[in-house]
Amino acid sequence: MQAIIFANRNGSELAPLSSYYCPALLPISNKSVIEYTLEDLAEAGVKRVKLVISTHVNEIKALVGNGELWGLEVDYFLSKEQEDASKIIPRLALDKTEPVLLARGDILRSPCINSFLQFSKQMSESFVIAKLDNQNAGLMMLPAAIKQTEKLNWPLSNDQTEHKTSTQGNSMGNTVTQVLHGDCFMLNSLDEYMQANQAMALKKVVGATPKGRYCSSADEANGFYIGSQTKTGQLRMQNAWGVIGDNSWIDESVNMEQSVIVGKNCLIEAKCRLKNCIILDDSYVGQGLNVSNAIICKDMLLTPQTGAAIRLNDDSIIAINHTVSPNNRVKRFDRLCALLLFMLGLLVSPLLLLISLTGSSKGWRIKERVELNNRIYSCWRWDLKSLFLSRLPQLYLVITGQLKLFGRTPFLQPQQQSTNSEYGLYGPLQLLPFTLPDEEKTLIETEFMLSKQKSKNFKLIRQSFSYANHQQIQTHSE
Repeated sequence: MQAIIFANRNGSELAPLSSYYCPALLPISNKSVIEYTLEDLAEAGVKRVKLVISTHVNEIKALVGNGELWGLEVDYFLSKEQEDASKIIPRLALDKTEPVLLARGDILRSPCINSFLQFSKQMSESFVIAKLDNQNAGLMMLPAAIKQTEKLNWPLSNDQTEHKTSTQGNSMGNTVTQVLHGDCFMLNSLDEYMQANQAMALKKVVGATPKGRYCSSADEANGFYIGSQTKTGQLRMQNAWGVIGDNSWIDESVNMEQSVIVGKNCLIEAKCRLKNCIILDDSYVGQGLNVSNAIICKDMLLTPQTGAAIRLNDDSIIAINHTVSPNNRVKRFDRLCALLLFMLGLLVSPLLLLISLTGSSKGWRIKERVELNNRIYSCWRWDLKSLFLSRLPQLYLVITGQLKLFGRTPFLQPQQQSTNSEYGLYGPLQLLPFTLPDEEKTLIETEFMLSKQKSKNFKLIRQSFSYANHQQIQTHSE
């Protein structure tokens, strides 16, 4: 069976958190929202998934991959932000007679997809509305729901129809309401995001369990779920509970109270006090800081109850905790290839210098700036028609492990950088000799990054030389 998962919310209602996360990537007790949906799909026996995405494309791809982790086959489909489902579905070329599950992947639900599928199969001629926690659960089945797909658009409509509290459904003509057992969080505000994390940490989300090994605390009823390679003090002495992610370090003098959720790759310094708070991935909390009823996201401090947010420029208080993910390190093969090309570039540099001086009136080189992991590097390239040859001097960024050989462009300096962004020296935009609208750039780069063709990099290089030849022909004809 096939499922279409919509994860194309822009998350503006969660600003400024949306600058780092789209709703599908929001960590709920150290597991992204989309992961809960994928787990639910796998348990329901769904095998094929089309994931509809719009923002944070590379981050979602880095997390989900091809779906192998869940036993799924995941393909990606790029859409506009919060585009109507009725406009997306015709472009997916679906078999109109085949049952297809439609679901939102950017809300948190108790596992319920299997119950919904079983019930929908019994009511194959009727449009089934799934209600969970008295809310629209964001689930429907094709082909019966083909004329009702607007109910899947964000924000989800929530028709307050009277219904019986049972899983048998309440038939209303050709429409059936199925009432499912469990919890549902729309994540449409910072406060609800905080509530979802706290509920998960307390194991109050029906059918869901936090990620990590369990460790008891001074609270008799609750404890902590701890990730791997994480160091903490004596949690059994803390009158608190919560979740602590992988590769985090919490000083033993830190005092914790009530609900505390700490993400991956976090550093909490000595004598801090944490109470009813969330500290998201890659965050640093300075010595002696009191964090109560708040969310810390890298260099931002947010108060969910009021919606207030401030960004701090003092790295001694809160800041981004710089770490390098092992999965994002530049491969030795890339470095070796870059070294060989760099040496070749040195051998032919007199010729390249001569071509640069004779071919341009502006100078023999072009200066560029690269922003990676919040550090700015200055570099230069030859002023040549062939952008592949032009970038040979920049290969030192690959040799030193700052960039991959092939990947997304780092030269546009996007507003948000990520350790999972797969920045490379060569890519479709780096080798493009002309400018395009931003939307078209995003589409071209996304298609390149999502392509599974092993020969895509060689095709890219050949194409860059054809661009150069085309430019040369145009220059002579003029």
